[in-house]
Amino acid sequence: MHVDLALLENDELLQRLQLEVLLQPQVAETAHFKVRYWLGRTAADIVLEDFASSVDLKRVALDMPIHESNDWESIDAGRYTVAFWCRLEA
Repeated sequence: MHVDLALLENDELLQRLQLEVLLQPQVAETAHFKVRYWLGRTAADIVLEDFASSVDLKRVALDMPIHESNDWESIDAGRYTVAFWCRLEA
């Protein structure tokens, strides 16, 4: 599963990245956070953590069902938004 992932603060883009979520756990580091991600049987586990001191978040854990998004989906976390778009094609 491919996931476009974005972190916004008050609708301002802080970070955007593309993840290829596979069975084997992987880690990606950005200027604003570290993300660990892997594919389970029915969902992708995506964990954002180790945020920069300028970001007032500790940890965001997404248990994302395997699916194809029709548009951007999002989770609100105070003044932050975690947005994502899932694709099933390789």
